[in-house]
Amino acid sequence: MKKKIMLMSKPLLMWFCFFICSSSSILAQQLDSEQVKAAYIYNFIKHVSWQNENKKQQFVIGVYGDDIFADLLNKTLAKRVIRNKTIKVIAIKNIREGKNTDLLFSAANRNTEIANIAATLRRSNTLFITDNSIDKHSVMINLVNDAKNSAISFEVNKSNIVFEGLVMSAELLLLGGTELDVATLYRETELALQAIRSREARLNQKLTDQENQITSAKEKLNTLNENLTQQEKVAGKRQQELNVLKIDTEQQQHSIRTKELQLQQVATQLKVAKTNLENQQSSVDNKEQENIVMAEKISTNKDILQQQQQQISFQGVQLNKKNEELENREEHIDKQRFYLIVMAFFITLLVLISGLVVLLFVKNRQTTRTLSRTLENLKNMQKQLIQSEKMASLGTLTAGVAHEINTPLGIAVTSTSSALESTLKIRKNFETGNLTRTAMQHYFNGIEKASNLNTNALERVIELLNNFKQVAADQMVGEEREIDLVSYIEEVMSTLSAEMKRFRVSYQYSGESELKITTIPGALAQVLTNLVTNALKHAFENKAQGNIAIALTKTKDDHVVIVFKDDGHGMTQHVLDNIFEPFFTTKRNSGGTGLGMNIVYNIICQKLQGNIKIESKLEHGASFQITLPMKLKANT
Repeated sequence: MKKKIMLMSKPLLMWFCFFICSSSSILAQQLDSEQVKAAYIYNFIKHVSWQNENKKQQFVIGVYGDDIFADLLNKTLAKRVIRNKTIKVIAIKNIREGKNTDLLFSAANRNTEIANIAATLRRSNTLFITDNSIDKHSVMINLVNDAKNSAISFEVNKSNIVFEGLVMSAELLLLGGTELDVATLYRETELALQAIRSREARLNQKLTDQENQITSAKEKLNTLNENLTQQEKVAGKRQQELNVLKIDTEQQQHSIRTKELQLQQVATQLKVAKTNLENQQSSVDNKEQENIVMAEKISTNKDILQQQQQQISFQGVQLNKKNEELENREEHIDKQRFYLIVMAFFITLLVLISGLVVLLFVKNRQTTRTLSRTLENLKNMQKQLIQSEKMASLGTLTAGVAHEINTPLGIAVTSTSSALESTLKIRKNFETGNLTRTAMQHYFNGIEKASNLNTNALERVIELLNNFKQVAADQMVGEEREIDLVSYIEEVMSTLSAEMKRFRVSYQYSGESELKITTIPGALAQVLTNLVTNALKHAFENKAQGNIAIALTKTKDDHVVIVFKDDGHGMTQHVLDNIFEPFFTTKRNSGGTGLGMNIVYNIICQKLQGNIKIESKLEHGASFQITLPMKLKANT
């Protein structure tokens, strides 16, 4: 039962009169509530014993939340001695400093922190005194101010005092205090425990369901890993076949170059022969013209000769005619023989040239047919390698998601085991009758933390699985649909976060907060995956850490611009000029196929109907600017 100050018990009144009379610093002051609190605190120290008290040089009193009262208490008790020990009063700013005190007084303005203060002081052998606290579970001694009746009394929670290893004398309650009802506190604790048990049962059921979902997800991941292994084996065989085809192609190209040289030589010879034939034809024409002139001269001479030889006999005339005819026939025969020889030579040469041209044409046609088949095989091989690259990027996402899932699952398992262990321990104490309020408070705090950890970890697992499921489905299906580009980029980058963490690469996004476009999400996911993989393998090789940034903006002509930047090693001009060429790679000896950036270029320019530009300098990183339409055009 509480008592007014003016009706204090005789022991307290006698002690207080002695205290007032012996303190010269407060003789002239009016008796008020602060002085009564100081008197109570002094008397508490007298009636409480601490462990290892004989080793103490002085009693240390800490005041938390009221520097003015700390100053008053210091002036009041500075010269006091209890059991041959002096008293030191300090003002506490940080509650952790209170663990080093023997008595801690918490002002009324700190009553919202009583539970945390009590938890911090646990096992520190400190007497905890509060002022008008509502939390009866956490206090040891609570001063009660009744402003209406101008009375100050105190309440004692004996169980908390005993738990801290302090010994309270029986006379303490005679000073005007009351002992709290332990049965009431125990009943409230029991009700809280039942509510926690019910909540624990619901959490365990939810955990069981989530474990079943995780088991199913693991089975799907194992199946995907097996498929990925088979695809890698097929890709290895295709790579070997591709190497053989490349060697054959190089040999055929060398043979074609040899045939081209031979054909050029034959064409040169043919040109020289044609020139010679033209020269010979010109010579024949000149000689024929000369023969015509000569024939005219002979005809004229014949007329003159006929006029001069009119008197020659008829036999001579006939003989001359016969001789003349014979000469004409011989000349005609010589001309015909010459023409025949020239024509025969020309025809023979033309036949040889025609045969050689036909032979070269046939061989060239066979070579072209072989090269066409080889080119078709190379195109098929390229399609297969592109599919392998797609599966490899999906494998990278799978490995990253599996690694990311392990961490929250480990946290969930650890916190669940800890909560189960705490539950078994508190149940054992309850059955044996050793259950204390402090143990219950500690148990409640532990269960709450474990539940929060479980919930956060399992929500993270569900988020990762949903992101991976959407991105993987998009890559395999490749259908056109409307997406929020910002959210989709974040989903893809979250599935790649484990791989980036392995290379100590951080990621930042800037730009639009929401942007709806109609595109092929799977193709876009493969582009981002290839860009990140290319940066990790090339840009950040042998670097302690790195940064990747993605910026997103919308243009006025219904296009979006995605800028992918890294601060890696950068590229030379030679690499920039050939980066989109198929099979071009700077990591040939390390297993690079040279198709990553070629696939990125083809996907952006063909499937996504956009374009890509690259800027880079050595040791200044690289910037990839991708421009995409807000909506894909229909294929005609």
